Amino acid sequence: MNKTPAVLLLHGLWSSPSEMMSVANTLRRTGYRVEIPEISGYTYAAGMPVRPWRDWLQAALAAFDKLAAEHENVSVGGLCIGGMLALAVAAQRPGKVQALSILSPTVFFDGWGLPWLTRLRYIGYYTPFRYFWTVPEQDPFGVKNPLIRRWIAREMAQRNVSVAGAAQLPLIGLHESERLIAFVKRTLAEISAPTLIIHAREDEISTLRSPYYLLERLGSHIKHLRVLEDSYHMVTLDNERQQVAAAINDFFLEQAPLSLASVVPFPSQARVA
Repeated sequence: MNKTPAVLLLHGLWSSPSEMMSVANTLRRTGYRVEIPEISGYTYAAGMPVRPWRDWLQAALAAFDKLAAEHENVSVGGLCIGGMLALAVAAQRPGKVQALSILSPTVFFDGWGLPWLTRLRYIGYYTPFRYFWTVPEQDPFGVKNPLIRRWIAREMAQRNVSVAGAAQLPLIGLHESERLIAFVKRTLAEISAPTLIIHAREDEISTLRSPYYLLERLGSHIKHLRVLEDSYHMVTLDNERQQVAAAINDFFLEQAPLSLASVVPFPSQARVA
């Protein structure tokens, strides 16, 4: 059994592993093994339909189990719906997740920048519209930094996808994500893994109501919230992405210190609030 800790990172819905690379690179430099799986029907792929949320969870559990079979300690992190998926993994593997890092958790879709179609989603959930209705991504694309935002907009216009995800989210994907969220809400008290939550004060998708909801109900005795002041929803891409990666690195080191003498922790000024 490998004594070097491993980390499973889960990107957001209908996006790609690239949005988690700032975190992955930091953890790898420290010495962690990091895996960011591509999940069929969850990771964006042209022509691929969205699959049910239980399929996402089974794929995430399979990725976790593979790491756990090889490493004594495995932590899990996720962004947005990937954070909900990380919590679901912890609920399904009680006592086996070393630590959790939940970024921009979306328990409630109540942010200031939601597309207007999102607010009408319940009309489509229970009609045939859910199979062909899509919700377009729009400015600011989860990013406060104007240069990165323009780059994302150009990529979406030219390729229909960017580092921040696809240009359009199928409504059925949004419906499945809310089913996943409902499952996580029912199981929060069963999750005991130490948890770091990072959320931007100006998150345009979900307000601070979401992380506070998690803090109040998580069964863990170790749970922290770090609130960012210069980012929007995509905290792994925005102005504070380096601080986010460093804070996760520090937190995971606290919960599962690396035993290799040759590994030097990644320097950081960011501390858990």
